[in-house]
Amino acid sequence: MREERKLSRRAILTGTVLPRHHISSAVVAVLPARREEVRERLERMPGVEVHAAEGSRLVLTIEGPTSGMLGETLTGISLMDGVISANMVFEHIEEAEAREA
Repeated sequence: MREERKLSRRAILTGTVLPRHHISSAVVAVLPARREEVRERLERMPGVEVHAAEGSRLVLTIEGPTSGMLGETLTGISLMDGVISANMVFEHIEEAEAREA
C-alpha cells in the first residue's frame, strides 16, 4: 500500500514531494493541404508524439513535468501556421514511486 503524501510547504522545502509526469492526448485540426507540414513540425517538438493523421485531423500526445508545460505546448501548437484548432482530450498524471531510504 502506497503512503499518501500531502503537498505542504515543508514537503516542498525538504524535497519529499514525489515528482509527477503529465501525459495528455490532443486532437489538432489543420488545413488539409498543410497536414504533413504541420505533422513534421509537431514531430520535432520535445515531448510531442503524433499517433495518427487523417484528413484534417492529427492525434497526438504531449508529455512533460507539469500540467502548465502541457498547456503551453498546446497553446504553441494552436498558434502554428496551418493549425485551425488544438484541443486537449485527456490528461493523466503519473507519480514517481517513493524510494526506500
